[in-house]
Formats: sequence, structure tokens, C-alpha cells
Amino acid sequence: MSFSPDGQILASASQDRTVKLWSLDGTELHTFEGHNCWVTSVSFSPDGQMLASTSDYMVRLWSIDGTELHTFRGHRDGLNSVSFSPDSQMIASASNDGTVILWNLDLDDLLRRGCDWLRDYLKTNPNVSESDRHLCDGIGTQK
Repeated sequence: MSFSPDGQILASASQDRTVKLWSLDGTELHTFEGHNCWVTSVSFSPDGQMLASTSDYMVRLWSIDGTELHTFRGHRDGLNSVSFSPDSQMIASASNDGTVILWNLDLDDLLRRGCDWLRDYLKTNPNVSESDRHLCDGIGTQK
């Protein structure tokens, strides 16, 4: 279970494969569906705009309205815990396989890293169109 940052909503993880949001008086506010196995952990982001939940081998990221934003896969065994960083830009997930994975949610950082990795390909591959050669201009480290 996890309290929202303002303390007004409680999120619960369940064996019925759902995450539920509850008001403090016990009224069910919303049900998040999408897991294939029982949900083992749930955590609110510090900004209160997202939830992360774990089941089986994956972490699911949700907007507070119940829209699934992304599914993260990478563990080799079931997950037992999930937590956001204080700035809501990373998720840490812990698994029974003895690993912790840090998932980067900082889209600007991911875009910089991707462009730094892709830049030479865009410049030198003869099959890239002229307009696509400039996709990463102004993003990340220029070479």
C-alpha cells in the first residue's frame, strides 16, 4: 500500500491483479487493470501524478487517472518492491533475483543519450534522408 503525497488517497496492490485507489473513508475511487499476475507493490510518485506497480517480472507506470504509461521489463524473477526517486525522474524496482534496476523517466536525458548514440549514423549512413540527418541537431553533445 502507498499513501498519496498529500495523504488523501491510498493505493493498494492486490492478488486479484489490480491496483485500487481509495479515499480515506474507504470509498473505492478507481481500479487499475492490466497486470497478468498478482500485484506485489505499489508506489505514488512524489509529485502525485503517477503510480508504479509491480507484478511477476514487470513494473507498470500509470498516470493517476488510470492510463498505463509504460511497462518496464528486465528482471529475471518476481518483483517485490518499487519506489520513486524524490524528483519523480527514476523508479527503483527490486526483484527476488537479487537485483535492483533503476528506470530512467527523465525524457530529456533519454533524448540526449539517444541522439549522442545515433548522431554518427544519421550523418554518415547513405540511406538516411537529408531531412532526417538533422533530427538530433541541438540535442545532446555535438561532435
